[in-house]
Amino acid sequence: MQIVLYNRIMENVMINAEYGKRGYLKENFRVFYNKDIYRQKFDFHYHEFDKMVLFKSGKVCYIIEGKEYNLTENDILLVRHGDIHKPVIRGDVPYERIIIWINSSYLKENGNLSACFDKTKETGLNLLRLPHETAQELFSLAEKISTESETAFAAELMKESLFNRLMILTNRAVIHYSDLSVAYKSDRQTDEIIHFIKNNLFKPLCVDKIAAEFYLSRYYLMHKFKNTTGKTIYSYILSKRLLHACSLLENGVSAKNACFESGFNNYSVFLKAFKKEFECSPSEYIKKEKM
Repeated sequence: MQIVLYNRIMENVMINAEYGKRGYLKENFRVFYNKDIYRQKFDFHYHEFDKMVLFKSGKVCYIIEGKEYNLTENDILLVRHGDIHKPVIRGDVPYERIIIWINSSYLKENGNLSACFDKTKETGLNLLRLPHETAQELFSLAEKISTESETAFAAELMKESLFNRLMILTNRAVIHYSDLSVAYKSDRQTDEIIHFIKNNLFKPLCVDKIAAEFYLSRYYLMHKFKNTTGKTIYSYILSKRLLHACSLLENGVSAKNACFESGFNNYSVFLKAFKKEFECSPSEYIKKEKM
């Protein structure tokens, strides 16, 4: 009970530490088993790592990149790094879930276990609603990781083994049930605007240009986008460009090239935005990644 309470407190501290980017992950993965009996309010945010949410109970709507998922027991959410999201907790039913923060580099280095998250980028869907038996196997593995004693013989090796099995089975489930119809609510026009932004991220983009593309007034576009996604168009574009710059830096691209290849046309503007968002310079960011 004390371990569960500690995990819940620590996650809440990390999640509410700052607006925008949330949480820090230095390990390959970290597991939280949380059960809240009170309502929490979360702001829209994103992570630099991938996240899996295994939902057990509660009345929760999860909003990811403008899509709303009303969760039911045994649902699994795959939230890719950079996805802007938040849970909306309703009613007085305890919100019980297992949350796994995952280093995407670790997944790629181990048999491309990140394929399930890549699929969410390809389809634009984040929810896995699997047959009961399949879901229960994944939940059982996640619970074993969260309850593995730190003092047991070869505890870290056991947790890594269980985690790898969990990710292998998750990827197999995504492949096997790739045509699974998933219920979600979204605004079609906002989906199209997000798709347009992502496809034109490296070109000059502004509110007026996007408004003209969709034959909308500037005010209507700004109001609609903020209401649906929780982010202004400017902050959404800025976040996506900075995250792409991080990805380029991790792959050996110089800071200056990462700046222009991410859609910035001024290095000093890029540097200022990068330092504000990640609290370090591009060179410091790379050093942290290599630690």
